[in-house]
Amino acid sequence: MSTQNDVLVVGAGLAGLTAVWQLAAQQKKVRLVSKGWGATHWHSGCIDVLGYYPVDDPEPVASPGVTLARLIADQPQHPYALVGVAGVEAALTAFQTLCAEAGYPLHGSLDKNWLLPSAVGTFRPTCLAPETMIAGDLRRDDPMLIVGIKQLVDFYPNIIAENLVKQGQDASHLMLDLPELAQRNFNTPIIIGSKMEEAAFRAELVRQIKPKLGAAKRVGLPAILGRQPSLAIKNDLEAQLGVPVFEIPGLPPSLPGMRLHAILMQAIERAGGRVYHGLEGVGIESEGRLVTAVLTEAAARNKPHRFGKYVVATGGILGGGIVTRQDGTARELVFDLPVTLPNSRQDWFEQDFMDPQGHPVYRAGLKVDQQFQPLNGGSEPVYQNVYAAGTTLSHSEVIRERSFEGVALATGFAVGNMLAK
Repeated sequence: MSTQNDVLVVGAGLAGLTAVWQLAAQQKKVRLVSKGWGATHWHSGCIDVLGYYPVDDPEPVASPGVTLARLIADQPQHPYALVGVAGVEAALTAFQTLCAEAGYPLHGSLDKNWLLPSAVGTFRPTCLAPETMIAGDLRRDDPMLIVGIKQLVDFYPNIIAENLVKQGQDASHLMLDLPELAQRNFNTPIIIGSKMEEAAFRAELVRQIKPKLGAAKRVGLPAILGRQPSLAIKNDLEAQLGVPVFEIPGLPPSLPGMRLHAILMQAIERAGGRVYHGLEGVGIESEGRLVTAVLTEAAARNKPHRFGKYVVATGGILGGGIVTRQDGTARELVFDLPVTLPNSRQDWFEQDFMDPQGHPVYRAGLKVDQQFQPLNGGSEPVYQNVYAAGTTLSHSEVIRERSFEGVALATGFAVGNMLAK
């Protein structure tokens, strides 16, 4: 099918943006449409590849690469099995190169996971972490001071430190009162991240922390070290405090995630790709087994976007890309593709809310072939020119595996490169 436009991607999470980045970098005419931004804005800003496997194993994965090979052997329909270990590694390396060139390096490899503190003081395994976080690695035994800000809700340094101490870490805590922030009724990480770009604000922070350092050899802060993908604020604080500083991601909005989003957006725009945010996909036009247009909602009538190929990257149940219906069925929202899910709604959830095996409904998704084309329930693609990537794919449980960003990045990268050929 000849067309002036090559590929339309639907969905602006990490998978969709990665696919567009790869397509645009290889001179394809590519556009992305999305109702809103994806999980970058609420996830940690790290790349989790595989944190727990099997999912009911309480011990975190030490080496994602080794365990990934085992997962692929055990689960040949898992998204990672479609990509392969080498494909995952290629995606990680390319993304690390992109971030390093932007002055915001991601550290790590498939050889070992970092163990970083979470916002409740638990251990958080992750494969790639920004330089703003790695000084928090809990395999180090340096004493740490966890610092909160009274005017920032939902970050409690006392809880973090107490839970870390219970797990054998040397941690103390400090709560700052910053009068400049007290003038506002509500402070988010975005607001404080902007204030952190002011030298006077940082100086006040240092003035309050330095006398309380005590034996601490590193300082943990909420994820507020600037809105831009830059190390300038971290480096300045470290120079003034004389100890390493690290961020601990908390509740959304996530500044570290937004930094990764900004890096991808800049790469896409430099390469000539186009991202349209605020266009909700509501359906398609098709001729037989070919999709001829994706329709987005507009004021008077739906607007068609006509391309040669289409990529579904709208997320799974949690991302809103898959919806359930009153009759007990589930469908993908834009292309109305069939979803893999137990037929009876009574089988969607286990009896125990905290069942160690998790709930089948969160493994729901699109079943695809080796070319990432959604299948019709058998072995035939529903459409000849539709592909899928990211957490909309079935046969994985990305939250409990701690594989969310890894699956999104690896499959988006694979689909983007495949369609660029």
